[in-house]
Amino acid sequence: MYKYNKKGQSTVEYVLLVTAVVAVMIAFVTNKSGGLQGQLNTTLVNAGNDMATLANSLATSQATGSGSVTNPASVVVTPPSS
Repeated sequence: MYKYNKKGQSTVEYVLLVTAVVAVMIAFVTNKSGGLQGQLNTTLVNAGNDMATLANSLATSQATGSGSVTNPASVVVTPPSS
């Protein structure tokens, strides 16, 4: 009867895991057209700005008692400087 050797499988899995981690690290460090880090930062800043605009719109519409937004405050989220 054949015994299954799990050592080879676990070694291959660890090599694949380390390779994936290194690939993600390289993607974050790469500065070509902003890289993944730049894109993530831009996405988070845009999401923050959109949420601030929505919150201000809701606050304004509640304060005026109307259903429409008359003057939302301009809140701009800036990315941290590196």
